[in-house]
Amino acid sequence: RVGLCGQTRMLILSAASSAFALHSAAGPRPRLPVAPRASPPAAVQTLVEPSPFTTLLPSRTLTCSTLLRRLFVEPETSFSPAAVAAACSEDVEWVDMDLTEPIRGREAVERHLRAKWPLGSLLKVERLSDGASSGGFTWHREADGVSGSGLRGVTYFELNGEGELAYVQEGSEPLFKLDTILEAFLTAANANRQDEAKPPRSYERQTPTTASGIARYLWEVAYPGGATPSEALSFFSDEVVYEDFNYREPFVGLQAVSAYISLLDAFPQFTFLPERISDGDTGVCITWRCEVNGEPGPSGISYNQVDKSGKICFARDIPAPSIKPPPLAAVAARLSPQLRTFQPRAPLPSVAPPPPTALDTLAARPARAAIALAWFSFSAYVALASPGEFSVSPDSFDNQLIAKAIDDPTSLNPIFFAVFNALGVLPGINAALLLPGAKGQRPVPAAPFVSAAFFLGFGAAGPYLALRQPRPDPVGRSELGFFARYVTESRLYGGGLLAAGGGPLFRPP
Repeated sequence: RVGLCGQTRMLILSAASSAFALHSAAGPRPRLPVAPRASPPAAVQTLVEPSPFTTLLPSRTLTCSTLLRRLFVEPETSFSPAAVAAACSEDVEWVDMDLTEPIRGREAVERHLRAKWPLGSLLKVERLSDGASSGGFTWHREADGVSGSGLRGVTYFELNGEGELAYVQEGSEPLFKLDTILEAFLTAANANRQDEAKPPRSYERQTPTTASGIARYLWEVAYPGGATPSEALSFFSDEVVYEDFNYREPFVGLQAVSAYISLLDAFPQFTFLPERISDGDTGVCITWRCEVNGEPGPSGISYNQVDKSGKICFARDIPAPSIKPPPLAAVAARLSPQLRTFQPRAPLPSVAPPPPTALDTLAARPARAAIALAWFSFSAYVALASPGEFSVSPDSFDNQLIAKAIDDPTSLNPIFFAVFNALGVLPGINAALLLPGAKGQRPVPAAPFVSAAFFLGFGAAGPYLALRQPRPDPVGRSELGFFARYVTESRLYGGGLLAAGGGPLFRPP
């Protein structure tokens, strides 16, 4: 039995509850991005225990892996381009291997990320290095509402002395893969090669067991000292998975990897040169280039991960495209801007935890549990203890009260008059606060609850406020839904709410 008086009493309580829910439990309202401010002094950036409002800011106390986890792994939906740009230095250099020129500056980085990761795109981190001042991760793309994965890649990050992202290089897999063509070429080259006397080895063999230690030994000691690519085989585990994105399928197992890498020994004129090698005991990101007979050759980016025994268990190599931007990649980006492949692939794992269930959300955030308890209490009061009864009869208590309010508003209690007329104002305010952060909400969507709140007040909004995901990061205007962008974020809507909010304070004489 939902009586009008009960609903009115619920509205009085819900006004305070909604404010508490929106600003305490649900986090601050997502903000439209503003022009970036100058970096604060280092003393301000040094955080002993980051608060919810500063966890994405660079800090001397944050390692590279911690910063990357907060920027790209912990967000419950996609990462925030504005937050990533804010974590960059003012003169950041962002190298996209698909482009001819690097991107420089925070504003340019944010524009690049918003264009490359449009609404509905999800970046899923697969493997994350544990570097302190530099690091990286492997990733793949996903799309809201689409089963499967899209384009894969590797990204390298490097911090400056202030804990800001100063250099970034990202590479994504080529859609056109040489595959059997490359294999046939390597096989033919090996068949026709003539064994030549190898120059004496000018390096001392080492046995590092950390990811960065192995990479630095191979790239900075062994290869410059005359080692061939086969030198790396002693560092691979028996179950290694090696992804060379010139090929459609990975090489699985030491035997398959050995057969492939041994083919590369046919090219002694290739010189492998490291550009950047990240920190990391369990994972390392490497940017590199080759010289062929002293002339510039291919370049690319790689990621290696070691297992508990200190052997490489996973490797991914991505060559830079020879034509920039790659034509097939440009076509795929137009046809499928979220996945950037011509069709979804099989789902891939990521380091992100699974979406929380409703019980997980309530257990992890006591304020949400308090909102849920308040909603159950109010609902029980309305159903069991509020005066009146649910009836369509004109003689029912509720209908008599409504008729009296229409015929003679001056007969109503002034407080009841204001609260009753606010039935349409508070849900309008809630809609303006909640809809900008409504995209991809889990475990419940926003629109049904926000819409129903215009008729049921806190009775409809309560479950959503208790279960919604906090959205503390800025939300760009392009990321807003149609109604939020053109209605609730408009000045006209704000002025209407202001007028409607002040109206119930005055009764007709």
